[in-house]
Order: sequence, then C-alpha cells, then structure tokens
Amino acid sequence: MDAGADEIAVLAAECGLRVVADAAKRTRTIAARRFKRGDVLIAIHPLHAFPLRSGEDGAPETTARREDTGSAAAAASGAVEPETRCAHCFCRLPPRHPRCSQCRRAEYCSMPCLARHWEARHHFECGLLDARAADAAAAKIKPEFRPCLRMAAGIGSALAGPASARQPERSGAPRWLRIQRAAWDRLVSHREQHPGYVLRQYGELARVLAAHAAAIGCARFQGAEDDAVTTLCRSGCNNFAASEPHGASTSGHLCSPLVSLLLNHSCLPNAGFAYSTTSGRQVVRALADIAEGDEVTLSYTDGLLPRTERQKLLSAVYFFECTCAKCAGDSARAQIDALMDRAPGAADQVPECLPTDYASPPTIEPWVASVVALLIAAVGGASAAGPCAGDSRFERDLLGAVGGALPRNVSFAAYRHWLECQDECLERIAAGQLEVHPWACVSALY
Repeated sequence: MDAGADEIAVLAAECGLRVVADAAKRTRTIAARRFKRGDVLIAIHPLHAFPLRSGEDGAPETTARREDTGSAAAAASGAVEPETRCAHCFCRLPPRHPRCSQCRRAEYCSMPCLARHWEARHHFECGLLDARAADAAAAKIKPEFRPCLRMAAGIGSALAGPASARQPERSGAPRWLRIQRAAWDRLVSHREQHPGYVLRQYGELARVLAAHAAAIGCARFQGAEDDAVTTLCRSGCNNFAASEPHGASTSGHLCSPLVSLLLNHSCLPNAGFAYSTTSGRQVVRALADIAEGDEVTLSYTDGLLPRTERQKLLSAVYFFECTCAKCAGDSARAQIDALMDRAPGAADQVPECLPTDYASPPTIEPWVASVVALLIAAVGGASAAGPCAGDSRFERDLLGAVGGALPRNVSFAAYRHWLECQDECLERIAAGQLEVHPWACVSALY
C-alpha cells in the first residue's frame, strides 16, 4: 500500500468508516461504528471549488437576468461575465464587497468570508492560477462549457501547484490536499465509455486549455491535450454541485475526489452532502441511523426523478446501471417506485394530471389505490422489534384509517403533506438547524 492509500485509509478510520472490496462495485465503504441521523461522517475541503457566474448554468432564468442587466452584448461578444458570487460561501455579492488584496481576483461577500477562505485554502491558491488568463481562455468557448474548463484548470493547479509563494512558512501541502490528490489518482475517468460527441467537446476544451496553460499557470496541460481530455472526463463524472441554501438552483461546483472514491450511489441513500458556507468544506451527514457494517451511500441523482430518468442519467453520466433496493427487487418500496415511473408503455403509468387534479378521477383512483395498498404493505412489513416499532405501528394505523376514504382525498392529503415536508426543511435551514440541502433531504427521506 502506498502513502496516499495509507492516508485515505487512516482518514476513513478516523471518520468511523472502513473500505472493503466488492465484486460488483470494486470497493464499498461500510460503517465501522453506529451513526445516528444527522451525524457528520466526512468533512473535507474540496480539491477545487468555484462559484458559478451568470449564464454558466445554462438556465433560462439566468439568461433572462443577464439580458435584463444589459450584459447580453458582452455574452454575444464572448466576454466572460464578472464574478457575481462570493469565492468562499457562493452567495451573491453585495454592491460593495472586499477582494483579496494580493491577487485582486478573489471576491467575497464580507471580511469574515475572506478570512475563512484565506485560512482554508486561498493562502496556497493565491497566485497559482492567473484568473485573467483563465477568463481569456474561457471567452473562446460557450458559457455553458466554461465551468468544465475552469474546473479542469483548477484541478490541474491543485494537483501540481507548489507551495504558496505568499506565505513560505506555510509551504507544505495541508493534509486534506494530500488526501484529495491521492484520491484523485484513484478515480476512474471512464474515458473509453464516453460517447464520441462528448469526447469531441472535451477535445475542443482541451485544445483551448493547452494553448493557454502557460499563461493560466497550469503547466500540467501545456502541450498535453490528451491529459486535459482525461482530466475533463474524470471530473465530469465526479463533480458535485453546491446549491442555494433556500432553493434548488446551483450556486457553484466542487470536485471532492475522496467523497467520490469512498461513497457509492443508491437511490435510497443513508447519507447526504452539502457545501458548508462557513467552513468551506464538503460535509457528509447521515440521513438515517446507520448500523455498524451497513454500506454508506450517497445519491448521485435527484431521488424524486422517475426510475427511467434516473437510470438514463446514471448510465449517461456515471456509466453504470443502478441495482439498489429502489430500482430492483419486488419489495413494496420498489413496486411504489415502479408505479411512479413514467416509462412509455409502463403497465401502471403516473396519470398525466396530478393526483390532486379532480378532473379525471377514473384515471387517478386506481393508481392512488395501488400506491396506498403498497404503502400499507410496506409499513405492515416493518419489523415490530427495535426502537422504530412504535413509529411503524403508528404509521400502519394511520394508513389503515385512510383505507376507506376516497382515493382522491387521500392523494390530496398526501400532496399537502409533501408540501409541508418541503416547508419544514426550509424552515429548519433558515433557523440553522439543518445543513443538508432541502432537496437532498426531501428526495432521500420522503
């Protein structure tokens, strides 16, 4: 075992995790001790992270904002939009805000964010990557592809970046950076599985990156287009999105190889992640109680998507077919997921209208009746032993009580409960009681 593998194993052990071999998944990470819901499993700075700029997420509303603010001409000319978010917490910048006094490129919403970012990572990043040269390179490509180029350039600098010239006394790479570098080397790029059109797009980005590598300060890619393509492939299927604290829009991107390496996917995950706006770390928390020996998993997709859409996304981006308990098997949970699928030709498709729409009860009622019956079966099959036995009986009684009600009324009540769950998550986020992004909580728990 090399030094990098040793450091990864030691950190996993410190977090209460253990990596074991797996025939189907290569490796999987199991809990070495018991975790309660809400416990922090992993907290580590990403290898590279940056906030999105206007137009880079490709969202129509972002484009509309850009046009409203009069910067459409700049976008049409290929000019790169200025920073609109804090380099540390990714929140929107106020009109007057501080910036790094040394590189003059990193901008912050407040002085506390500037101090936290410097302490966490900017003390060695400052000056490594020439942001002006990176913007000049980004101006040559479409806005929606610029995050890919910025991520690859940032990763290249983080992997090969020397010690900070700003603070020679802090010249050694911090432990978290050594671990992230070691984890990056162990990630699979899946380059041979990428479709041709994606490789052609990455090839164009790689040519731009290689041509500007010296000016950007990313010597790793100078004259090395092939290495740049591999980096783009590897980051493309190991990328995390940071989200707005009170919304579903993306505020930034981060690459955290350690989390990608350790945690496999499940559509029924027992862990979720969030980008901490205070510490600048990627924080993974338990979404449910995890027993010793259980595998710890994340969801790589939105768990609210129908099965067909989830499988299509996982196959296209991550190159595997999910066989978790929600996607395979004949359990009541899997049957409910099948009923919720929108696959063309499915025997029991979700009705075109919402179950709360009273316009066509003959179409809706059989579907709702099937879902309620499966819910009763799922809850009824829960173990009567253990600390959750009381909750299980309570839920079973509730479902039994609505068994004789009109299906349309049951569906309306369920829909209202769904909205209340979202409101509860948002309120807990606002009160500082919940750090995990609300959509991750809702899709995983409900």
